Amino acid sequence: MTPRQRLALTLGIALIFVALAARSVCYVVTERELAVLLQFGEPVASRTKPGLYFKLPLVQEVLRLPKTLQIWHGDRQAKLVDVPTSDGKKIEVTLWAVWRITDPAQFVRTLRTLENGESRVQAFVRSTARDTITTHNLAELIRSTDRKMTYTLGLPPEVVAAASRDAKEKAEAAGKPAPADADDLEVPGFLVPPEAREPVALGRLKIMEQIKETARRALAADGGSEGESQGRGIELVDVGISRLEFVPQVREAAFDRAISLMEAIAAKAIAEGEQRKKEIINKTEAEVQKIEGQGKQEANVIRGKVDAEVIDDYAKAIRESGDFYNFSRTLEAYKTAFTGNTRLILTTDGELLKMIKALEPAKTPKADSPSVTAAEAPAKP
Repeated sequence: MTPRQRLALTLGIALIFVALAARSVCYVVTERELAVLLQFGEPVASRTKPGLYFKLPLVQEVLRLPKTLQIWHGDRQAKLVDVPTSDGKKIEVTLWAVWRITDPAQFVRTLRTLENGESRVQAFVRSTARDTITTHNLAELIRSTDRKMTYTLGLPPEVVAAASRDAKEKAEAAGKPAPADADDLEVPGFLVPPEAREPVALGRLKIMEQIKETARRALAADGGSEGESQGRGIELVDVGISRLEFVPQVREAAFDRAISLMEAIAAKAIAEGEQRKKEIINKTEAEVQKIEGQGKQEANVIRGKVDAEVIDDYAKAIRESGDFYNFSRTLEAYKTAFTGNTRLILTTDGELLKMIKALEPAKTPKADSPSVTAAEAPAKP
């Protein structure tokens, strides 16, 4: 091995030892981290700002914690069940919370791990939320202001308005007091849910603010029993409700009431539709009868005018033709009378006999034919 190679090998080994020594002595904290310097397992210093720091090798070690916000979302197991409100409603509440580590050393001293920190946040938030919810009405938990709240159920405005008026009339007929905002029942196309008729003193946002402040103070209190107010090294940033619903029994009853309401509205709509159908049919039949009557009247008037014109024409013909008309009508009458096997008995002064006598005698028949006079000839059919 040449001297140059030995020098390069020596420098490489020296650099490795320097890197290892620097790694055991120096450490870097990023902007997304918090660091706690542990000496024999006990926290001795906190590093909350990013930068390069030093530690004793083999004696001290670095525990890194997240500086970012931590989010806890209540799952099915963490849901608050059978929570009674002050107005006697049973509800289920799903909560969420946002927290962060503010004092890494105190956090490690009291809670040690992130799982323990999340567990403490969950416990304080759930207990505080249950205690606070039981002191308020359901309307306070689901509403934030006293603004008018309505819903349409997807029905036509006239159907919903009619149903609202019927509900108000039934309440008045039963002697029940009208709600405070009974005028809302007259809004076309909308129904007012029961929760919207109750006054709101605080509202959901202020109630959640109370829960957050109470849980924050509880988390900031000392976790030990020695009376020192050192806290747990964490801060509750925000608290909220992600889901609020009735317990299954009440939810089924609410669905049944909604179904009954929809069926009642549907039945009323069907009845009104049938009534409207009959009105339209009756009106149409009346119009048809009126049109037919007018048509018949006009037809009778036209027929009468035509008959009058025919009679007038006959009268004019009689006046103008005189005897010839009487003669042609007489011939038509005789022609009609002599059809078939007709036997006539004529008097000597009858017009027909006079007419027959006035005819010229028929020609003499041949010798082989029997002699028959015209008067004795039978009438041909």
